[in-house]
Amino acid sequence: MKKVIIKIFFLSTILIVSFIYTIKWLDKININLDSNTLDILIANSNNKNKENLIINTIVQSITKNDYLNPVTIMLNKYKSSNKVLTTNKNEIEVIKPIKPIKEEPTVYIYNTHQTEKYSVNKEINIALSVLDASYILQQELKKYNISSIVENGSIKDILDTNNWKYASSYKVSRMYLEKAKKNNPTLNYFIDLHRDSANKKVTTITINGKEYARTMFLLGLENTNYKQNEQLLNKLESWLDKNYPGISRGIYKKGGPGVNGIYNQDFSKNTILIEVGGVDNTKEEVANTIEVIAQMLNECIGDQKNAE
Repeated sequence: MKKVIIKIFFLSTILIVSFIYTIKWLDKININLDSNTLDILIANSNNKNKENLIINTIVQSITKNDYLNPVTIMLNKYKSSNKVLTTNKNEIEVIKPIKPIKEEPTVYIYNTHQTEKYSVNKEINIALSVLDASYILQQELKKYNISSIVENGSIKDILDTNNWKYASSYKVSRMYLEKAKKNNPTLNYFIDLHRDSANKKVTTITINGKEYARTMFLLGLENTNYKQNEQLLNKLESWLDKNYPGISRGIYKKGGPGVNGIYNQDFSKNTILIEVGGVDNTKEEVANTIEVIAQMLNECIGDQKNAE
């Protein structure tokens, strides 16, 4: 028994010494980190220390994954699921994601505030989410032969992983934007689909006997090149005013202290943040408006969807 204890003691001592010298060695070398990984390391400084760099090196060499970068882990976790998730116990499918079409995608649809939902359908006890609305838009764009990708990687999971607040959602969606563009160089338009918090009286309109969820564009004024984004939004807004008068609530410009002010619109001049309806709008009202948005995009960007 004494011999066993002695062996354990010596082995433990060797491991501890090796670990200390490894840490010192890591301090001396230059570790190249991209900006995203660096941000994550800083955010996790309270609960992830230097030994994780050793683990990361081992994991990367074996699995090609970045242990310290939750985007890699999350994208690997969700990349093949392509499903609309619901907490409803009744397994009723709201939107069935379409299969990817062979044409190279030019439109990327995502939801920075992915958990936003619309009015609950009392018949099936399910509320349409903005992610569901994104899949509807993907289907509608397909009718115009516009290929698109819907981001279904979880924003919330990455926020939770890093103990980030909800206000950091744009930071996470930026990571997804960069990943999507890297993997799909043909992407040229980036649509961030949201839902407003205004009531139904504000967010609903009837046109020719048909009810629509009203839209609103958001333009961040803290983006140095916001005028380029504004030019595209003016074009889209003009089309809506001409073809569906009253469906748009206009372009809401946000800047100054206390607001994000950029909303990832510095990523591309073709980044579009659009609010579709509000908390009280129904699935039908949202779907009607999504049809209009797809038509608008086809008319306004269809002829140049393969151009930068």
